[in-house]
Amino acid sequence: MAKVLNRRTFKAGDLIFSEGDDGTNAYVVQSGRVRIEKEKPGSQAILLGHVETGGIFGEMSLIDNSRRMATAKAEDATVLISIPKEVVKQKLAKADPIVRMLILMMIRMIRTVAEHGGLGKNIVEEFARAAEDESPAAPRKAAGRQG
Repeated sequence: MAKVLNRRTFKAGDLIFSEGDDGTNAYVVQSGRVRIEKEKPGSQAILLGHVETGGIFGEMSLIDNSRRMATAKAEDATVLISIPKEVVKQKLAKADPIVRMLILMMIRMIRTVAEHGGLGKNIVEEFARAAEDESPAAPRKAAGRQG
């Protein structure tokens, strides 16, 4: 696996990929911070969120074979681990068909929400928080209790 994963370094403000590009790699943030934004005709780009150390981005276009739905830029000096499309496809092919279907449905939902201006919050951060809240290792809050 070490032969297929490459490390790439970006300065603050560097473009990682643009909305509409073909997806060839997913990225894991080893250090730094990445800004994800969506172009809106006739207005400023809408911030969808940030991806911090340990986060992954750029995977959706590799899974559903669509073009990039947003632009990614290094917000700080950033080091990324690049994961080629072939590696993602190999891993996905080994997954249960129901899991693959659920992943595709979630990607379609995210794309639809992003196309309609998001949820009024940083959508990337909200989905990441929801995924962490629902992970099997995450402690569950008792019903009716505030935490």
